[in-house]
Amino acid sequence: MAETASFIRRLANTAYIAASACVERRIPYWPLERIERLQQRRLRSMIRHAYDTVPFYRRIMEERHWKPEDFKNASDLSALPLLDDSFVWADVEQFLSSSYRSRPMFKVHTSGTYSKIQKPVYWDRLSALRRLAHNERDRAVLNGLLGKGWGQNQLFLLPGISVSRILREYWDCQTLAPRSLARRSSFSPERPLDEVVSQLNAVRPQVVFSYGSYAEEFFRFLADRGYPVALPKVWMYGGDKLAEAARELIENSFGCMVYSTYQTVETGKIGFQCERRKGFHLNADLCHLRLIDEKGRGVVPGCPGEVVVSNLFNRAMVLLNYRLGDSAVLAAKSCTCGRNLPLLEKLEGRVFETIRLPDGRHFITDVLEIEFEKELKFSLQAQIFQPGPRQIVWRIVPSASADRAELRRTMLEKSKSVFGDVETKVEFVENIPRTPAGKFRRVIPIKTGA
Repeated sequence: MAETASFIRRLANTAYIAASACVERRIPYWPLERIERLQQRRLRSMIRHAYDTVPFYRRIMEERHWKPEDFKNASDLSALPLLDDSFVWADVEQFLSSSYRSRPMFKVHTSGTYSKIQKPVYWDRLSALRRLAHNERDRAVLNGLLGKGWGQNQLFLLPGISVSRILREYWDCQTLAPRSLARRSSFSPERPLDEVVSQLNAVRPQVVFSYGSYAEEFFRFLADRGYPVALPKVWMYGGDKLAEAARELIENSFGCMVYSTYQTVETGKIGFQCERRKGFHLNADLCHLRLIDEKGRGVVPGCPGEVVVSNLFNRAMVLLNYRLGDSAVLAAKSCTCGRNLPLLEKLEGRVFETIRLPDGRHFITDVLEIEFEKELKFSLQAQIFQPGPRQIVWRIVPSASADRAELRRTMLEKSKSVFGDVETKVEFVENIPRTPAGKFRRVIPIKTGA
């Protein structure tokens, strides 16, 4: 349980967040030049802070005879070494600011991009608190979708260790948010799905928060069982991906709007969807994002690349030019909604969750979901495992109405046409375990060097 601040401190924090939220609500509509100036100010401040207090960046800049003044804009960040979680947490101390080592910090955990092992991430407490104000950018969209900003009935189907739950507890202990703002309740996503149906019917929420993969599994379960359920007007997801076929099922068959943000433990909220829900507006002044190819070169809008980010506001643990492991596409044109933030057109999946075959072909999650959409119609969950270069194993949780023999036959036939001369097996299981953070891995690729 987070330590509760004094009444005076909570009152001051509330006033600060309220004032900041008014500004945050307007920033997406600022002229692009003004947003870029704000980004540059924050970048120069962060580079100076990194040089003065963070051992890794001090050493790198001194070795290369750089000064903080050499970094003029966000494009200069590409000169810094590319980082990934394996490198950072091999010696996490070198990324912590000396200015915060003796102060209490806000500690959360990442599930691990490449290593897939939970690692601690440290935030200075002011930045963690300010994330509540940053939320106003996407909260304004959610309020519009719901048609109300106060008195929302919210249900969180997220594990207790999720960053969203931990942050919410921290904010509640640091501020005096009026109870009329929202009525919040939580229910464990580890409970059986029929119990989740009962909870929805009891709470009757207007908005539900969950991971994307959980929403997909839940609505496939509803489609298969046909339970009567009080669905919310908006189902908001983050943390991991929601397949396009699942989005269509949720919106077209159940009439529930799907809304998402793009965020990570290391960076906070990278972007958010607008009312059109055609991509993610990037909070470029808070977190710079660029895309690279397999050789580390930048890619142009419209082409897929791996996401590399630089957090411009967390001063306790500085991560610049950090690889997230996501594959994405930047939009070539701005959104017509009136916001001037850059637009991430598409998130394609995780770079490391890719099936690679000996003939050089590779398949990311997006491709596999499209290729096998028809065959997996009667499954609640499906995961593809690659134990060897010429071996593929499908782990499938079939729906109650599935003909298992027919599902096996169609999956083997389709796999033959997609993967070619590769040994394929289909395993039916009762459940596919999630990660310790509660997320679902769609693909488990072959181990490096296998």
